[in-house]
Parts: sequence; C-alpha cells; structure tokens
Amino acid sequence: MKLGVRTCAGKTHRLAQIVLLLMVAGAVQFAWADDDDSNAGGAKFSPEAAATFNKRCTACHTYGKGIKVGPDLKGVNDRRKRDWLVKFIHGSSLVIKSGDPTAVALFAQFKQQRMPDWTDLSEKQINDILDFVAIGGPDIKPADERNAELALPAEIELGRQLFVGERRLKYGSQSCRSCHGVRGAGWGGSLGPDLTQTYFKFQDRALTEFLRHPCFQWDTAGAGGRYLTAKESFAIKSFLRQAALHQSAHVDAAVPPSRPASAEKASLTAAPVAAAQQRSDRKGNAP
Repeated sequence: MKLGVRTCAGKTHRLAQIVLLLMVAGAVQFAWADDDDSNAGGAKFSPEAAATFNKRCTACHTYGKGIKVGPDLKGVNDRRKRDWLVKFIHGSSLVIKSGDPTAVALFAQFKQQRMPDWTDLSEKQINDILDFVAIGGPDIKPADERNAELALPAEIELGRQLFVGERRLKYGSQSCRSCHGVRGAGWGGSLGPDLTQTYFKFQDRALTEFLRHPCFQWDTAGAGGRYLTAKESFAIKSFLRQAALHQSAHVDAAVPPSRPASAEKASLTAAPVAAAQQRSDRKGNAP
C-alpha cells in the first residue's frame, strides 16, 4: 500500500471572468473546515496533516476515486487497524520484510511498488494524517464555501459587524466600510464600488473567490499575507446577501402595483360612455 497591489476595478473584471467557470460546477455535499475555535460545528483537523497528505499521498492515491498507483484511501481506517497503519506508513519496507501477510499481499497486488518509508514523520504526525482521512480527507472544504443561504442570524450579524468595523478582523485588515458602502448600513467609503447588489450580481461561489483576496495589500504584518479567515469571509458574504435581499424588498415595496389590463381597458371605455350620457341628458333638459 502506498500513502503517500490589486485595484478594486481590476478585481471586479477578474471576478466577472471566473463566473463563467463556476456556473457549470455541480453541487456536492462536503464537510466544512473550521478555522476558528469558536465555531464548534466545523470539522477540525491539523492543517499540517492536510498539507502533508496533499503533498505526499495524492501522487499515488485517490480518495474515493479508485485505484491509482496505490489503493484508494477512502475507508482505509476501517479496513486496517490503526497501529498497523502507523507502522506501515512509517516503514513499509520493514513490515514487508517481516513477512506480515497483509503487507506482502499488498506488495504483490500492486506490482511490487513499495511506498516510501516516511521515517521523518512522528507517530503523532501519522495519526493526524489518518484522522484527517477518517473525517473526510480531501472532501473537506473551507468554511467560506458554504452557501450563504445556510447562514444563521448570528453569522449574518457577525458579517455586519466585520463589514462596518464594529469587530476587528483577525489578521488586522481594514474593514470593508473603509472603501465600500452598503445601502441601509450607515456611512460607507466611496473609494470602491457600492456592494449592495454584489451578491446577486456575482452569486455565491464567485463572491467566495473574490473575498479570498484583498482589493489592496493592507499592512497585515505577522499574518503571513492572509486577509480574512474562512469564517469571517462566510459571515461577510452572508451579510452582503442579506443586504441585497433587503434592497430588493425595498425596491419592490416602492413600486406601485400595476393595474390589470382589464381594468385599464374598462377605464378607457368608461370615459366616452360617460361623456355621451352627459350630452344626452343636456338635450333632454333643453327648453
């Protein structure tokens, strides 16, 4: 077995381009990663384990897509005991040489392609990788990829607070309101475009990509170039959706209801009839 400085205008143009790519993407059910300990509902795993899995394992293995060079790793924690997996990943050559029947059978099945001995990984690191695989592995997606329709009221309120600057962003970036406004949310900046209708203009997945990159390279020393956490991004996206919904409802309420065509026709025909009746009455009353 083997285990192996942008401008807002420029970003808006780039965002419009990726919309076409995202429109054809199918809907898939995923677990959601958690980048903040205050969100107990997210799937938790070691970022180091995820990075190691993607760097070392995916060259030879798939997750839920069948055999590649080595076996599919989906369900590997159910097929093998944990202590066996740890030993095999750490040093597959020693396990095969020991005559372990499972290791020997796998070695033969996969044409004597032996996985590397990952002796540089500690037992804890290997267990973290196996835990990552056990909870969904590559199917785990960042929390900001949730559809904003699923947002709770508390998440929408958090988005409003982050947007207007009532709550500080984790990595020290400026609030959205420094450059942008949203109708109905009070004062806002005018350096960037108004974002009231942004959610409906670009839709959920394209807006997710947009929020992952700042309009400007703010000074976020010590943040490793990061801008928003996935939780913050989802909250702001949810707030923008709510703002767009409120604006649409306000516009609909301000437009008077149109009269039915039958009523309009009756009104047009009633006026000549009434005028003719008045002329007849005047003739009848003449001396």
